[in-house]
Amino acid sequence: MIGCAGIAELLVFHPVDTTAKRLMSNYGRITSLSQLNSVVFKDQAQASIPRRFISLFPGLGYAAAYKVLQRVYKYGGQPFARDYLSKHHGNWFDTTFGRGNGKAMMHATAGSLIGIGEIVLLPLDVLKIKRQTNPEAFRGRGVVKIVADEGFGLYRGWGWTAARNAPGSFAVCLFIYFWMLAFLTHHSSSEVQP
Repeated sequence: MIGCAGIAELLVFHPVDTTAKRLMSNYGRITSLSQLNSVVFKDQAQASIPRRFISLFPGLGYAAAYKVLQRVYKYGGQPFARDYLSKHHGNWFDTTFGRGNGKAMMHATAGSLIGIGEIVLLPLDVLKIKRQTNPEAFRGRGVVKIVADEGFGLYRGWGWTAARNAPGSFAVCLFIYFWMLAFLTHHSSSEVQP
């Protein structure tokens, strides 16, 4: 079921993401529908509707690899980070935030650390964006050649990515923790006692 959700996410949102990236990378003003079509669909602007739709999927392989690795890293790594924080810093969280809130803050901090570490996957996202906005630059070049040419340039924007992911992952993990706590508390209190 989770795999189906990931595939659906890519099928629905990758064309939207491609369209947004192409519009953002466009120089100049768009004054007509035909000009908008040429910006969004590039060399497929005059093609049939199915071919135009398919043209919105460049870099899908990079996007799929990024999403799979991101989910494995985030959902697989967060418990390890939480366990580390619990073992080495659990008392600090409890004394600083109180017993219940300390556990929530520990979960959120683990999520934040994992979010920051996600910058390891940044090259896949950069390659996806490059394929979406300038697919001609990839013609005749394999992945190994592109990575060799780009080098650490594939990590451009790592600071902004970490700055975005740290509070975002913190908030998501905190929200999920309190939501699950409220759900489980409500569920256990609503059970009929024999």
